[in-house]
Parts: sequence; structure tokens; C-alpha cells
Amino acid sequence: MKGVSAVILSKNEADRIGRCIISLRNIVDEVIVVDSGSTDDTLNIAKSLGAKIISTEWKGYGETKNFGHNLAQNDWILSVDSDEWLSEKLANEIKALKKNDKMIYSLNRSNIYQGKEIQHSGWSPDWVLRLFNRKDICWNSNLVHEKLIISHDFTVQKLNGKLMHDSYRSIEDHKAKTDKYAMLKAESWIINGSCPSLLKRYFGSGFKAFHSYVIKAGFLDGKEGWMIAKMNAYLVKMQVEYYDKLKSKEQ
Repeated sequence: MKGVSAVILSKNEADRIGRCIISLRNIVDEVIVVDSGSTDDTLNIAKSLGAKIISTEWKGYGETKNFGHNLAQNDWILSVDSDEWLSEKLANEIKALKKNDKMIYSLNRSNIYQGKEIQHSGWSPDWVLRLFNRKDICWNSNLVHEKLIISHDFTVQKLNGKLMHDSYRSIEDHKAKTDKYAMLKAESWIINGSCPSLLKRYFGSGFKAFHSYVIKAGFLDGKEGWMIAKMNAYLVKMQVEYYDKLKSKEQ
């Protein structure tokens, strides 16, 4: 797809960055890797595959993405994470796409967990807005779960091919990332002058697990669905714990 720049955030992604770049490089004009301090072979791999490297301190998810988008040679941006890659069907679909400046394109992300493609658990379907014109659209500054800021006059078009996503290298990696996101959420509460509700504090963890495993049919995903439900519960528990710790330091 001519006139498009792919932008990837990275830090120590040597085991995954190659797969991501290879899936992109034949359908966009340039691949930009915005790196925040990798100490492994990430940058060498990215350079060897023709990516442009931009090094910067970490600014938060949204702000770091915006930083990279603003340095791209094209206004049209395909935003992809280093643990994601385009399926052949999606790559061909994007390559043949006729861009519309009043469209933002949504990709059907397929989440893989412990080698298994998850079909339930609140992980599927998982539509993500990733292809857009930077002149009119950018990311917000949320510390966690950043979102695109979109005016009401844009139309979302869903693409059919899958954006593959293998977020967690292991159970330990899942727990570490959950701790990280929980801390970021607690920090955002502090910054915004808000706090976890009483319902979240006393019932949020249990409800989160029930929602994932029962309401979202995570039980149909087998042992992987059970682990996802447990980690969802752990996320809420740690959000509250980190908030309490941060709040106590203010006193």
C-alpha cells in the first residue's frame, strides 16, 4: 500500500521484531522502529531487515507512538506492536486497499496464548484501530490502554484478514506485564485525582474472573481460558494494592 508508513514500538524484542517487520515491509513504503533502550539484538535485527531506527526515552504508550508517527515520511500510518504480525490475507488486503481520508481502518486481532489461538475469554473478537491518517488522528496520553482520538465525522471500516498477536512469552511474562499495567492504572488514578470504587475494591477481582471465564465463555478455551481469568482477577487486585501504596506515600 503506497503512501503508508508502519510504526513499531520496541524494547528488547529481538525474539519477535523480525517476524513483525517481515510481515510489513512489502506492503508499506517504510518501517519505523521507535526504540526505548533495547539492550539485546533488537536494533541489529531491525536494521538488517531495512527498518529505520528512531531512539527515544519512553514517553508512555500514546505519546511514544505519536512521536514516531510525526517522524514518518507519510501521513498514513499503520501502527503495529512488536508482538504482532500481519497474516498473509491481511497483508494482501491492506496492499490492495484504496485509502479514504475520512476512513479509519480496524484490524481483526487474533490473540494467541501459550501457543493457542483464543476464541473466547473476552479476547475474541478483538477489533483494533490501526490504519489512519495522522493529519486528523492521534493517540491520547493515557498511561495505559491508549486510544485514538477520533472526531465524529470519521467512518470505521473493518478489514477481514487477521492481525496475529502473541503477547506473552510465558506465564511469568504474563504476570510481569499484568503487574506493569496494574501499576500504570494506579498511577493514572492518582494523576487524575480518582480512586478505585468500593465495588471494584471488594468485588472487582472476583467479578473480573467470572466475567472472563463464564460470561465470556473462557471455559471453552480450556486451561488457557482459566489462566486468563486468573490473571484478569490478579490485575484488578494489584490495581487496588498499588493505588493504596501510592496513596500512602502521599500522606
